[in-house]
Amino acid sequence: MKLGYLTSAALAVVITAGSAAAQDFPQRPINLIAPFNAGGGTDLLLRGLAPHFAEAIGGDAFVSNMAGGSGTVAASALQGQRPDGYQMAYMSVTVSTIQPQIKNVPYGLDSWTPICSIAASPTMLFVSADSPYQSMEDVVAAVKADPGKLVYGSSGPGAITHLTMVSAFAGLGIIDDMKHLPFQGSGPAIKELTAGNIQFFGDTELLMKRGDFRPLMVFNNARLENFPDVPTATEVGIEAPLNELYLWGGLFAPAGLEPEVTATLESACETAVASDGFQEFAANSGTIINYRGAEEFDAFYRAQYEANAGLIEAAGL
Repeated sequence: MKLGYLTSAALAVVITAGSAAAQDFPQRPINLIAPFNAGGGTDLLLRGLAPHFAEAIGGDAFVSNMAGGSGTVAASALQGQRPDGYQMAYMSVTVSTIQPQIKNVPYGLDSWTPICSIAASPTMLFVSADSPYQSMEDVVAAVKADPGKLVYGSSGPGAITHLTMVSAFAGLGIIDDMKHLPFQGSGPAIKELTAGNIQFFGDTELLMKRGDFRPLMVFNNARLENFPDVPTATEVGIEAPLNELYLWGGLFAPAGLEPEVTATLESACETAVASDGFQEFAANSGTIINYRGAEEFDAFYRAQYEANAGLIEAAGL
């Protein structure tokens, strides 16, 4: 009886301490991890969000980069951290739902506390502005004329940039006649595209507009407002399920985060995304905002995890 009393009292102290900590959150800076090198689309978006997130939560937030393994290095490191809300990563569809299904990584479906989704942008296939290729018809003709010569890049095997290239060239029946050169992030890849060491790359409008590039098609259900002359993948002959690809992403914390802390982070995310500063960033960068709160994002993430198993199979990964 006495032991039971002591156990209950100890449990009450733990619960009280946890609740107090949640109420005082945050007490130190929050680390927002970009799982790729600086200069890529994910890094740029997260840096656009960070100051507004910090203001909304009433504390400090900073962005750190942890590249490698197409995002899995950062995700693997994060899943082993304490679920205290001080470390989160902006993880894309590929890092969170595709990489754990094609690689031996220490995280999976139940490794996270989803906080909020922020953006969802269709990917585009593009070439450098001085490229001789004006259309996908030109690309197909060039590949068939000289098999094995042309190279497409990606930000890593299994990344959305890789899936974009696979969907494009497999969908057009020419992928076996091309070479793949993966990089650690989109930033290094577009440098090589500019230098002419790769001929093709695929990413979102946000990244494409940061260089002197020419888009050849978009993986969307309709042409983009900013690029009305760029055909959709369907229009150039790519069939479902390879004709639409969206780079969505959001903030994830390790599994087991206290509900009160989750709610605080979710509220700050919602306020930051709705802020004038981030809305201006989104408009200038072509970012398509697609906000979901924690509960809705969790359901969406789980549905995507299951659905993307089909895309993985279709892409031969």
